[in-house]
Amino acid sequence: MNVQTQQPRSLLPKTEPSPHSASASPTHSAPSVTNNDIAQPAKRRCVSSACMPCRKRKSKCDGVQPSCHACTTVYGSECFYDIDSDHRRKGALKRDISQLKNDLGPRNAILDAIRNGSEADVDDIIQLIRTTQDENWDSIAESAKKIAQASAEKKPSAYLSGELDTFAVKTSTKPGETHQYGHTSNLHLLAEEPEGRISEVMQPGSWTNVTQDGELVQHLIQVYLAWGSPLYTFFSEELFMHGMEDRKMKYCTPLLVNAVLALGCHFSDRPEARANPSDPNSVGDHFYAEAERLFREDSRPCLTTVQSLGIMSLHQAMNNRDSSGWGLMCQTMGMVIELGLHKEAPPNGKITPSEAVARRITFWGAYFLQTVWAICVGRITLLPRTAIRMDKPSILEHLEKKPWKPHGHISYNEGSTSVEQAGFRHTLMLHTIYLCEFVDDIVQLFYAPRDRVTSRRLQAYHEKLQTWYRNLPEALAIKKDSPTLPQVICLHVYYHNCVIQLFRPFIKVSFLHSAVTPRQICQDSAVRISELLAVYEKTYGFGHMSFLITHCLMTAAVIHLVVMSGNNISKTVAVQTEKYIADIIRALHGIHHRFSIVERYLKAIRALVGRWFTNVPAKIAEALSEVDIGSPSSTSSSQPAANINQSINSSERKPSAPELFLPFSQFLNSNEPSRFGSQRQPQAQHNNELFWTPFPGASDGVPLALPQDPNPISQLMDISSMLDSGVDGDWPQLNRDGFTMGGEDEATFWNMNFDIHGAHDAGLAVNAGRVLH
Repeated sequence: MNVQTQQPRSLLPKTEPSPHSASASPTHSAPSVTNNDIAQPAKRRCVSSACMPCRKRKSKCDGVQPSCHACTTVYGSECFYDIDSDHRRKGALKRDISQLKNDLGPRNAILDAIRNGSEADVDDIIQLIRTTQDENWDSIAESAKKIAQASAEKKPSAYLSGELDTFAVKTSTKPGETHQYGHTSNLHLLAEEPEGRISEVMQPGSWTNVTQDGELVQHLIQVYLAWGSPLYTFFSEELFMHGMEDRKMKYCTPLLVNAVLALGCHFSDRPEARANPSDPNSVGDHFYAEAERLFREDSRPCLTTVQSLGIMSLHQAMNNRDSSGWGLMCQTMGMVIELGLHKEAPPNGKITPSEAVARRITFWGAYFLQTVWAICVGRITLLPRTAIRMDKPSILEHLEKKPWKPHGHISYNEGSTSVEQAGFRHTLMLHTIYLCEFVDDIVQLFYAPRDRVTSRRLQAYHEKLQTWYRNLPEALAIKKDSPTLPQVICLHVYYHNCVIQLFRPFIKVSFLHSAVTPRQICQDSAVRISELLAVYEKTYGFGHMSFLITHCLMTAAVIHLVVMSGNNISKTVAVQTEKYIADIIRALHGIHHRFSIVERYLKAIRALVGRWFTNVPAKIAEALSEVDIGSPSSTSSSQPAANINQSINSSERKPSAPELFLPFSQFLNSNEPSRFGSQRQPQAQHNNELFWTPFPGASDGVPLALPQDPNPISQLMDISSMLDSGVDGDWPQLNRDGFTMGGEDEATFWNMNFDIHGAHDAGLAVNAGRVLH
């Protein structure tokens, strides 16, 4: 079968109509037109914008308006065009830019209203934006401006004051006081109780029944204001002294005076400063007993009572009664909340400017007290930072230049001006408050965490602390060519202590995203604390120190001991660290007669040194041999004092690595019976690798695995449960949190015995660089 190939049809040339076509006959013209149409079809036009249905169908569109051919003949759908949707056209771009410019003005107005408005205004504006999604930006901006203006011009409403305030807050009629009862309470509906008897001053010129020696009272107040008040500022010195001189009970009461005298005794060398001159642990107890009696007689909330309780809390802590001190601090914060000191006084209240200043100073002094207590005992704060609505104290230049004088110092005479300098009291208080806010966040991170603890979060907190430190004014800097205020030195020491407390639980790990390890950060801060201690000793000696420094020195001592017990420590670092530890031991011993709780710090250092070192370094042994603290009083501890030389030079001591398996209580006092009797069960040996910590028996460190059978009582404040690292053998999770193990090479530290029961049995617990009863 032959297949014939079809030849391609040749294209005919375009035929032009001849001039005679018009006169041509119809029989010749009709075929000519038909041939031209078949030979040369019409070309499709180039369409720049298709109709919207063709765009969605992705079909070809001829662009015919009002309806294209595809929509009318092929799909039978509605045809429409949207020229503005084509952003390739200059006209559309110009319209978009113009629209953005028009929207920019209202949006900037909304941002300004948010920046300049109060917290309540911001909440209202955000709620307005969320609920008016259909409105344009102009109407939202106008509404936001009205909210800000209404808040600025708002005046107390007579109706609200007369009606709604009855069901909101109970306000005392006494000047300077505001008793807060929320709307959920019914106590605000009661009438105010009549005034009861207020303790009156018994004799002119005396505010206490303990002594009639006016000169002693003046001396104790002076040393309190010089050494105790600059950091723990609970009241305005001017208002207090004015009330005391004019015998006005508004800012000075017998309760407050006796509390001040009790704390002032800790900074006095006079024998009258002790309730029992032969008992060093009775410092200020006679004035404290009088203050306690006055508080029992009249414990109604007021500013002076808050101030008194805060000062009494410190006295109890100094005298080794930390449980009583913690309870008084809790009473202080409870009364702060009851009086509403954490909020600014209402504008329609009866608060004078001086009363507002007194409220502000009292609140922030109490807030500093609770954060220091929280970090020193390892507990959460009672009043969260998010609940505070109180402005920070203002800096008054004429008070900042008031000279600070070291009253009570052995080398100070009234005519001497060698160390006198401007006190900068309010500047110090303001920046101390800023630091306390960061410390509060750190305490919440450890003991009330809402999220996982990651390396990035730790580094973010560290950056905040460093920023605070870099932004300290020149008045709070350490001076090289002139004396530095003791409270300024203490503030720097406290800052480095907070850095150590932030990273110390993670001292065994390294960061995946940073070359600096937590151990290096802690070591650098401990070195800086020791350097600041040397500056303090050179200027003021060890006889007068702020109570806060004792906790910081213990923190630094633990880090130094960890460094000294390492395997790969250089000789230079070893020599310097040995000197640091010896200086801390001497510094603590130098003030143990003022703060009896320091004896417990010294015993803890002595116990750690005696067990961590096979051969105790010479300088440390020499410093320990100089420490002769004797037996602690029956009120502070029931344990007999161990012989120092015996704990150091005993020939029966074992190598340090095996001894790390022993519970802390065994090498502290192996003969002490258990306080829990037969209920105490020894910790199993296989639990000795539950988590790492640089000292035996401590209950905080890097969790490696959770205890198999934890004691629910003793584990309540265990940092291994609070951090919730979720490790529990899941090492990839540790890496995801930004940590890695193996940053240190001390293999002996991995063989720690997890036995917090033993520490409790000994009546002691080492935590965060401090010893607690």
